[in-house]
Amino acid sequence: MDRTATNGSIVIRHADLAVETDEITALLVDYMTTAQRQLLATFGIRDALTDVSGVRASLREYDHSPNVLLVAEDSSRGLVGVAGLRTLGPGVAEVKRMYVVPDVRGLHVGSRLLDCLLGEAAQRAVSTVRLDTARFMVDAQRLYRSRGFVERSPYPQTEIPQLLHDYWIFFELRTDGLVDEGADDIVDAPT
Repeated sequence: MDRTATNGSIVIRHADLAVETDEITALLVDYMTTAQRQLLATFGIRDALTDVSGVRASLREYDHSPNVLLVAEDSSRGLVGVAGLRTLGPGVAEVKRMYVVPDVRGLHVGSRLLDCLLGEAAQRAVSTVRLDTARFMVDAQRLYRSRGFVERSPYPQTEIPQLLHDYWIFFELRTDGLVDEGADDIVDAPT
C-alpha cells in the first residue's frame, strides 16, 4: 500500500541506496561537518567525530534488514533529511545519522523521521531504542525527551569515542507499549 506522509510537499520514505547514496552522503557530510565546527566552537575540541571519507561506506549497513534508513524528500528540492535505525543486538536498536537541513527545520520533519523510526522499531519488536547527541544539540534533545527518551550512561555500542563522552548525552527509550503508528507514515521508495 502506498501511504503518503506529507508535510506540505515533504514525504518520509525508505531510502533507495541504489540511486540515492550520493545525495544521502552529501546530507551526512553536511551534518558531520557542521557538528565538527560546533564542537570546536562550543568546546574547543578539534577531534573529528567520524571519518567523513568513510560516510559513503557506512551506508552499506543499511542495505539490509533489520537496519532501516529513512529519508525526507521535498518534491521540489530532493532530500532534506535522513535518519537511520541500526540494530545493536536482540531487542536493542540505535537511532543514527538523524539530520534535517536547516531551512526546513521548524516543519516537524525531524519529529516525523523519529516517529517513523520508532514505528519501525515497534514492528521489529525492539524493546530498547538508544541514541547519542552532542550537548550543544538542544533542539534534538528536546525532541528526544518529548518522545520519552531518558538520559543514561554511555552504552557499549556507541560510536562516540571515549574522549568525547563528557560532551555528549546518551539516551534510551524502553519501548514497552510503543505503538507502530509512525511506520504507517512511510512511503515506499520510488522504483
